[in-house]
Amino acid sequence: MSQEVPPTGLPQDVPAGHEEESWAQKVRTKCLPGVRITLLLSLIFYISMFGVGIWGIKKCPVEPNIPFFLIVIGGIGMLSKFVSAIEILRSHQPVKHVESSLYTIELVFMLLGSFWVFKEYKPNYNPGMPDYCNKTVYMFAFVYLVVICAILGILMTSYCCFIGCFFFVARTRTPDIDPEAPSRPLHPEDQ
Repeated sequence: MSQEVPPTGLPQDVPAGHEEESWAQKVRTKCLPGVRITLLLSLIFYISMFGVGIWGIKKCPVEPNIPFFLIVIGGIGMLSKFVSAIEILRSHQPVKHVESSLYTIELVFMLLGSFWVFKEYKPNYNPGMPDYCNKTVYMFAFVYLVVICAILGILMTSYCCFIGCFFFVARTRTPDIDPEAPSRPLHPEDQ
């Protein structure tokens, strides 16, 4: 015996409001493997960043904060990925506050790291020189910051273009009112 489907397209035994939950659950189920892979790849990247920072602690006398920057960003990145994994598995509200705090600290260190790294652009890679910085340590930090800045620039430009197009289309849209049609009063009793 088939179930009767009302005009909404949903079976009658689906309570109102639950159709959105089932759709959201389907999207979450389909996206979850991709999210897990992304978390794993970014975790590997942050572990390598942390490792390069630890390895290069005494290898950048021109600016000792560059390895410190790599250690802090790598550590915060690893911690935030673990918190994200916990959020995916358990979906607790307090985790969101921890995650927000970690991202705020990461933003502060991104700004500090940008200052430390770009201030010493083109250090000497020869260990005997006073302005020496290990090439691996410096280039890891430099390339990371350049890629992050490029991604943020692309996202901001895309957002501005989207907003500009949205307002342009909204402004140029003409109403469906015929200017030649006689006007009629708003209230029928005014006739």
